[in-house]
Amino acid sequence: MQELLQDINALRRGIEALHKRSVEQGRPVSRAELDEVLDTVKREVRFTINYQGVAEAIQPHLATPEKVGKTLTTGTAQLQQVIDRIPRSVPVVGEVWGFTHVRLGVGVVALLLVLTSLSTYLWKEKAAAEARVAQLQQEQAQKKRALEWLTKGYWDLKRDNPKVVKKYFPQ
Repeated sequence: MQELLQDINALRRGIEALHKRSVEQGRPVSRAELDEVLDTVKREVRFTINYQGVAEAIQPHLATPEKVGKTLTTGTAQLQQVIDRIPRSVPVVGEVWGFTHVRLGVGVVALLLVLTSLSTYLWKEKAAAEARVAQLQQEQAQKKRALEWLTKGYWDLKRDNPKVVKKYFPQ
């Protein structure tokens, strides 16, 4: 790892030297000068990775099967302690309102009966209202037909016999 840092520093020093030279000379760096720096770095740069050292540096941070087993055992024991503190039954004190109470059961049945009766009554009223609407629509249609017949008949009569119209329908 240290060798890699040294190589990077060598590259940086070479680039800084080229930059300094280009600033002093007032002209950009040529391709030949750049190739020269790259060749120097390639010749000098040699590094190897110490895999065993990397593994030894990482090893303390990894979980081993023993650590995992110990953690699971400890966690299981703590969970069992919490479960053991929860009571299996709770004594009932006083009057409890629930479905086991007779008064509440009667109240629930009464509520259901009232709701059923109310919905039946409203359904019946809706049906009666719909029947009344249908009847009114029929009556309106009959009146409309009669009015159309009278209107059409008047115009026919006026066209065919204007004297009778003047006699029976004065204006």
